[in-house]
Amino acid sequence: MRLITVAIHTCDRAIELKTLLESEGIPVTLQNVNLENPEVSSGMRLRIPESDLPLALRIIENTEIFKFIDAQHGDKSRTVLVPVDFSQYSLRAARVAFDLAHAHHADVVFMHTYIDPYVGSNVQLSDALTFDLNAESDARRQIEHGARALMQSFTQRVRELIKSGAFAPVKFTTLVEEGVPEDAIEDYANVHTPYLIVMGTRGSQRKSAEMIGSVAAEVIDKCRTTVLSVPEPWGQETAGTADGSATAIDGVHALRPGNILFIPNMDQSDILAMDTVSRIFPGLDANIIMAETVGRRRPFERTTASSIRSGLPGLLGYCQKNYPNFKFQSTIVNVDKSLDGIFDVITHHKIDMVVVPNKRRRKFLGRLINPGMAQRLIMAVDIPMLVIRV
Repeated sequence: MRLITVAIHTCDRAIELKTLLESEGIPVTLQNVNLENPEVSSGMRLRIPESDLPLALRIIENTEIFKFIDAQHGDKSRTVLVPVDFSQYSLRAARVAFDLAHAHHADVVFMHTYIDPYVGSNVQLSDALTFDLNAESDARRQIEHGARALMQSFTQRVRELIKSGAFAPVKFTTLVEEGVPEDAIEDYANVHTPYLIVMGTRGSQRKSAEMIGSVAAEVIDKCRTTVLSVPEPWGQETAGTADGSATAIDGVHALRPGNILFIPNMDQSDILAMDTVSRIFPGLDANIIMAETVGRRRPFERTTASSIRSGLPGLLGYCQKNYPNFKFQSTIVNVDKSLDGIFDVITHHKIDMVVVPNKRRRKFLGRLINPGMAQRLIMAVDIPMLVIRV
């Protein structure tokens, strides 16, 4: 086995790097630079098997990634938050998040929440209350320990993907907390203001059958942060981009939307939303279909096709002038109780991503009786969806 020198450092730094490389499965031999007089240390050589050189260089160039840092003590100034439940679609969301974080020189924060089953449990209403505090405390510790162990296994998988080149080299941290997922995500977003939240979601059929997807729907309605949802079925086939640049690596795909469906509100918030799209995907060359909907239930407002046509030309003209890398076209979609018109546009134009400017509605009953377009679509579409708070 031929050994080669991969780096020369001071003794302390060499030992630190040796520990890091060995923790990633690369055997390292230290050798004093001054072989004639080893007692006088002028540096240490790190020698590794020649076959491990590409992997060692990737680790050395990104040492901050492979050092575990807890998100509670890390730098949160510019982050992409990725809530995970350790499923395959969480890994697909992580793939997209790493690409976007790398493009924006941001860090990634993986967040996992677990619910304490003892919180809110029934209280014994009798003269003599009995509690097994020790057993309850042990059970809680086991739940937390299990959650942290799953997070460690997930992040180890991410590190392997970074080393193989499947994931972009991005620094990431982890956060494991007790609580309801949507509430924990909202609390984190309010305090730390992440640049973007990327969430993996299940397919539309499983959402309908199992009532899964409410977490994403609650997050897009509560948080002031832009949310990108990555549904489970999307990762199972290559997205149809305009230039065919989407590639599958280890079952996970890069998000390069060539055709984007933009559903405007027909007010100034659409300009803010379009600016957000251009910032999140810098340099992207895409076709954007602006599909204003007829028949949407808007309180105290009657929307007609003629009123929409009078507003679309101005919005299109502004966008064509200020976003020359995008190609714009417009269409009008009839939407009543169903979303068939939206699905027809998605199929006809081979849409890769849906963009929806979302206005927050504070009354829970109103959201329940008359959900907004973003809440309806996130439960129904099986392609990535960007929801922008305006």
